[in-house]
Amino acid sequence: MSAPTSIPRGSKSERGSRNGVDRLSSLSDDLLHLVMSFLPMPEVVRTSLLSPRWCNLWCSTPFIRIDSQDFVDKRKLENFGDCLLLLRDCTTSLDEARISAQWVNDTKCSVWIRHAIMHKVRLLHISGSLSLDRTVIFPSPHLKTIRLHSVMFKHGLFRPLNYDCPVLEHLELEWCGFCDREEISSRSLKVLHISDCQPTSGLLICARNLTHLSILDTEIGGIVTRDLSCLVTALISLIPKYFHHKYAVLDHHVHLLDGLSHATTLELHAPLHERTFEGAMQTCPMFSNLTSLVLGDWCMTADLYPLHRILRCSDKLKELTLKLGTYSEACMSKYQLVCYNSY
Repeated sequence: MSAPTSIPRGSKSERGSRNGVDRLSSLSDDLLHLVMSFLPMPEVVRTSLLSPRWCNLWCSTPFIRIDSQDFVDKRKLENFGDCLLLLRDCTTSLDEARISAQWVNDTKCSVWIRHAIMHKVRLLHISGSLSLDRTVIFPSPHLKTIRLHSVMFKHGLFRPLNYDCPVLEHLELEWCGFCDREEISSRSLKVLHISDCQPTSGLLICARNLTHLSILDTEIGGIVTRDLSCLVTALISLIPKYFHHKYAVLDHHVHLLDGLSHATTLELHAPLHERTFEGAMQTCPMFSNLTSLVLGDWCMTADLYPLHRILRCSDKLKELTLKLGTYSEACMSKYQLVCYNSY
């Protein structure tokens, strides 16, 4: 292999490089937008000062990001957000809109969200101590992914998501709260992730095309899953209503297992006491598709009744994993038992 050829000192190529030839600006808009995507949004706007080539390039980025961490002043944050949306090229569709508004009032943030939806955003990520209602979301045939973090839902926010967003496939809720009983019943939804939420009045999940469901470390007064006929994987890890008592869970969990019976892979860490579990199994059909099952230590009663009961309803089960331990333990001991249609 020949050695790499170096540029002769004093050559034309070396002089051109030393004189600061701007090769970056010769790239296409799409590539320059990709470069911009690694910068904070204020820095993206400042690229307009580089040269005439960059003057209006930021206006057509396929993304907008308004982040309170980029500012030390609420007024500057709000002015930046307003100007960013006002001066942006309205003919360019949005692939992504991220709004992290710790200091912004609900009304201002709602205006920004509606602006993003109006400009055909596909991925919407909202975080901040906000209270949002159904007036924030209006019909969108483009919105495919929504991620909400630290948001309080009120007055039926999920209704427009269920009926007015026909291509919505991915919904994530983290550290969110619910003022009223809510229902997620989107026909297009395929992935639903709920983590560290507090829907105190209950939650109904009824999404016939849902394939992946995870509910993690969530305190729920009542949860019902129904008509999840396309479900492939489900991970459920609930925490008791009163954490100091491991099995102090409300009987509303009777209907927890109804929609999970179609899953092929199920991981269940729900501290269901025996009476609640028995009620759930009476209304739950066979786990006719289940091949892989992971259970927490809640199923390990003195006579192993819950474990035995589930195995009897899972005639296709090939792999069973039991994770033993308590919520307070940092590490959980594990052992694995492989079952070959023993029941």
